[in-house]
Amino acid sequence: MSNTENLTLKKTDTLVQTYAGTSDESPDLTRVVIVCLDPESADTTFQWALDNFIVPKKDLVVLVHVRQIDIPVAPYINSTGYVDDVSEERREESHHLLRVFAEELNRRKIACKAISMVGDPKAEILRKANEIKSDVVLMGARKMGTIKRTLLGSVSDYIVHNCPCTVIVTKAEPLSHHEERRKSIVSLTSNMDNTK
Repeated sequence: MSNTENLTLKKTDTLVQTYAGTSDESPDLTRVVIVCLDPESADTTFQWALDNFIVPKKDLVVLVHVRQIDIPVAPYINSTGYVDDVSEERREESHHLLRVFAEELNRRKIACKAISMVGDPKAEILRKANEIKSDVVLMGARKMGTIKRTLLGSVSDYIVHNCPCTVIVTKAEPLSHHEERRKSIVSLTSNMDNTK
């Protein structure tokens, strides 16, 4: 397992919560799993990780959330107060998000660390994965259209192509489980054959 006891934090990183598991379980941790949380896909990603991937007595789960600071682009605006207010509000939201999921891991006695970071999500997630030598990065896919994804770039796509470890991208369930999916031409023709 990677050495995460000496977890280094940048000036902009905040260790929000940590839980080491019981002392007799900690030496058995063999895998470091980073779970990237963003408000849009956090529930789906976290639940998928619990149901399908995390092994409670073997994994150290590092929850990360990266918040971007949007600075006004007009040069004549004194944005100091605005940036401070928005920064504090986003910091509180980030810490709350991480605490909610870290408490669930604590309740299940799964070793975890929750880290809030500031910066570009692509760069910060990649930096943290390299820094702690994670074995797996698990993240959700945001629901961006083709144009927006092309212009802004997909964080998950960037991580998949640049991260040195395995990356798993979860996809959110559709809003309605009863939504009809588009049918392929094969299924349409087989339905036509059945109606004859």
